[in-house]
Amino acid sequence: MAAGPLFNFALAALSSQVTADYGITEGQYGLIITIVFLLAGLSSALLGNLADRIPVRVQIAVIFGLMIAGFLVSISAPTYAALLAAAVIAGPAQAFANPVTNRIIAGTVPPEKRGAWMGWKQSGVQFGLLFAGVTVPFVGGLAGWTGVALMCVSVLGVLLVLGWLVLTRMQRARTTREPVETGEDAPVPEEPDSDGSSAAVTGAGAGAGAGERPAGTDDPAEDPAQKAPRPRVPLPPAVWLLALCAFLNAVGTQGVNAYASLFAVQTVDYPIELAGTMLAIIGVLGIVARNVWGRIAGRVRSAALLIQIMNLGGILAAGGLIVVEHTHLVPLMWAAVTLHAFFPLAANVVINSAVVASAPAGRIGVASGLVAAGMNFGFALGPLVMGLGIDVFGGYTPGWITLGAVYLGCYAVAVALSRAGRRGRR
Repeated sequence: MAAGPLFNFALAALSSQVTADYGITEGQYGLIITIVFLLAGLSSALLGNLADRIPVRVQIAVIFGLMIAGFLVSISAPTYAALLAAAVIAGPAQAFANPVTNRIIAGTVPPEKRGAWMGWKQSGVQFGLLFAGVTVPFVGGLAGWTGVALMCVSVLGVLLVLGWLVLTRMQRARTTREPVETGEDAPVPEEPDSDGSSAAVTGAGAGAGAGERPAGTDDPAEDPAQKAPRPRVPLPPAVWLLALCAFLNAVGTQGVNAYASLFAVQTVDYPIELAGTMLAIIGVLGIVARNVWGRIAGRVRSAALLIQIMNLGGILAAGGLIVVEHTHLVPLMWAAVTLHAFFPLAANVVINSAVVASAPAGRIGVASGLVAAGMNFGFALGPLVMGLGIDVFGGYTPGWITLGAVYLGCYAVAVALSRAGRRGRR
């Protein structure tokens, strides 16, 4: 989850230097981020479906491999076109991250613990923002974007090796344990969760006895009946409403994330290192917030109510940033980004917890892919809205107003989600 958005986080942390070094406008900079998420959104539905079918280790290798390739392409030539080409490569890598991690949680974590696990999982994104905010401005100041890209390639390479080793160890432990627990002599497949139905049902069947395997999770090679195609269960309305919530919330959060550093440099005259530190602090606050909200989501039945509260925080944050542009009040800027980090930026953990709870067994990847598509299309639109507002109107206020209106729309969708949930329980 940290690797997927590292390219755009690195660009955001170095945004003022990138726009100056490459001779591009704020709108052109925003277009790079937009292309990343547009490609991620277009890829999400397909890759979410693949997440239910191909081995987890392969998916992890694809995510890290594409990100490494993207960074290397970005420094293949000192041109804006190279940055755009890198964005095209980085987009699909982001699309894979959410479905595969949701699938891992659905297949290995008991339902009562998924909220907390989802909080840590979604915090990976903020760890990426923290890493970029702490390191990129200083490395960029010494070696420019080329130095930043090479640093990120090195870190991603190390994480790929570590991730592969951890997943391999988990696989071997499960392969050794399952025959003893189930009393079966048949060999366990190399990737026991390589079909989405087993991943979804394992989580739902966490309460099964130690000697039982939940229905529908037997190895297809052992049961010929399992090879027959299963009828597809339609996704419930709640999943579609959650996808819309993810889209609208993402417009607001990525609009702020992409331009917060540039806003601080241009509005309150922060040096790039201090602006990067602000991004790092947003990352820390986001980690804390996502774990707090993840635990709350594990205890509160109404995800819709939590989403409403979080979007009200986003509206307040957007209002604060509007005032900052005209008053240059630094404390108010910090209050606004704190609201942003603790409320709307953490909504993803609640949305993803609700998706895992709402999706039918065997369609966790598909539902997660749909929600990831909505989220990524929102991430694509947010920077585009902000960049166009700055280029056309010469200031940030029109963009902040638009983001506030989008948060209000997300609040309205969450109200509809709450009503749909009440009708479903009747």
